[in-house]
Amino acid sequence: MENISVGLKWVIGVIVTILIIAAGVSIYLVINGYFTRAQEQTLSQSQLITQAEFSGYDNKDVSGQDVLNVASRYAGRPNFSVRIKNNESATGFFASNNYNKCYVAPTDPDDPVDVTNYTACLGGKIPVSTMQDQTQSANYVNPTATFASKIYKDKNGEVCLIEFIQKPN
Repeated sequence: MENISVGLKWVIGVIVTILIIAAGVSIYLVINGYFTRAQEQTLSQSQLITQAEFSGYDNKDVSGQDVLNVASRYAGRPNFSVRIKNNESATGFFASNNYNKCYVAPTDPDDPVDVTNYTACLGGKIPVSTMQDQTQSANYVNPTATFASKIYKDKNGEVCLIEFIQKPN
């Protein structure tokens, strides 16, 4: 009789242990789904905040002073280009940056910029001080002029190119 009692306690102990483990696994699976969803939402919100700084240059008209500010502000940003086309330079030029990559806008504005195929900065990389020099007419950016701006993203959705095209007076 005593062996039956010990055996019964042992079986009950195993069943209780299995139930506790099953409950733990089911709680883990439920919580893991919430954590995954929270992580995805945090990542998307972080990307929105990061990209929000460029919203002022997405299909907007900006002044020449804004163009000069952008050229200065993003000179040290890796994998980033600022292209400027003024009324004197039909091909345009790139603002000077700390890197030797100058991205070209895709022919279809909805296509991403191909960051593996960059140009050797056609038209040269022009420092902001030259853009402010009125004697350099091909590279001069008039602070009171109006420019149409457009941002371009790579296949990861990161902004890698801002293009400014001066509007005729």
